Amino acid sequence: MKNSSVKTFVFVSRILIGVTFLIAGLHKALFWDGPAMWMASKGLPFVPLLLGTAMVTELAGALLLFAGFKVKQVAIVLILLLLPMTLLMHTFWNMEGMMQQTAVMDFIQNIAIMGGLVALAVVAHLSSKQSI
Repeated sequence: MKNSSVKTFVFVSRILIGVTFLIAGLHKALFWDGPAMWMASKGLPFVPLLLGTAMVTELAGALLLFAGFKVKQVAIVLILLLLPMTLLMHTFWNMEGMMQQTAVMDFIQNIAIMGGLVALAVVAHLSSKQSI
């Protein structure tokens, strides 16, 4: 595959994953009470701090992915945000019926996003070692 093709695919990947975090961060900013109540219902402490940190990390991560700046480091930070968030918030194993089905899908989507972030981190690492 040509170098320019790889760069194009990586660019598209960064944008698609970045949009996910942009929307999530904007949702938290615009509809603060909903995510805050959901987090509180899960028994999380320091909800305003955790929610604010998640919001800022998602928004900053999206913008940095769009810009292509420090992609490897940004991908790692977003994985470190998404992993505990997924395990704490999408507890499908404690649910039944439609709520369980929705939580399973959200859990699987987050796993897929983490897979994309791992791929971006690897590509960014390799491109720092060679010209991609």
